[in-house]
Amino acid sequence: MKHVVEGLALGVLARDVEAVTSAKMELEFAFNSAWRKWSRAPEFPNIGGHDPGNVFWIGMGRSETRRGVGAAWARGQWSEPYILRDGWSVADCLDLHADERASAGDWKNLGRLFIEGFKPEKVRYAGS
Repeated sequence: MKHVVEGLALGVLARDVEAVTSAKMELEFAFNSAWRKWSRAPEFPNIGGHDPGNVFWIGMGRSETRRGVGAAWARGQWSEPYILRDGWSVADCLDLHADERASAGDWKNLGRLFIEGFKPEKVRYAGS
């Protein structure tokens, strides 16, 4: 789960999104929708069952306390992905995060699918 939480944070940041709503039902729905559509999901069998969004929600909440990862989520009124590595760009972190299960482009695609699951007012873009 940790790998997916980090990858999605980077994929969302790569789409110039600085936050999405923290409303649990909306966030889980957006994740479930994206997960069903993402071609690389079968590479992560530990995220399955009838509600992968809840598994993601739990992992997202734990991400702030993790060490040794490149990105995490801060959760308040908004869920905000952020980079943990000083001086690193999103592209640098995506390159490091990519592996045989999902490329940097795959994580960007998951980010796009996730963002598409929200109403426009539930997404905050960088610079807006």
